[in-house]
Amino acid sequence: MPRYLYLLRHAHTAEKHPGQNDLERTLSSTGVKEALVIGRHLHQQQAPLDTILCSTAARAHATAGLIADALKVDTDKVVPQEELYEASTRTFFQFVAGLDDGQHHIMCVGHNPTISYLAEFLTGSEIGDMVPAGLAVIRFNLLSWREISQGNGSLENYVTPEMVDSFQ
Repeated sequence: MPRYLYLLRHAHTAEKHPGQNDLERTLSSTGVKEALVIGRHLHQQQAPLDTILCSTAARAHATAGLIADALKVDTDKVVPQEELYEASTRTFFQFVAGLDDGQHHIMCVGHNPTISYLAEFLTGSEIGDMVPAGLAVIRFNLLSWREISQGNGSLENYVTPEMVDSFQ
């Protein structure tokens, strides 16, 4: 059975307030709309996510929660992961390689530039900077997440909120 990794950049973020910690930055109203659009798109595609792993940053966790709401999945499937906040590409790659082999459809919500670099590294595709709420769907024909390596995933799809909805 193939494995699917859904790499999602968090949606647009509100401006940082004086004295506000970066982890506390929330989504802007545009970001909320973007996350809902991508979530509805995944729902229409009947994406069977086993779990949604996200950075501990408020903006990533909120994006993941909105995706879960749109997919009508339990919020206990949204699991914050401290190592995904400010992760290097290598750290993120090692995280993915250590995923539970019992799960075949996993979403990771993270930050640029790492999320874009990882998508390109795993697929060999040129994606560039993923836009806020940009989603790369990567397919692996592997028995275990431990078998992932550079270029052995195929980019099944890359979508942005603007591609699936004209909410601007």
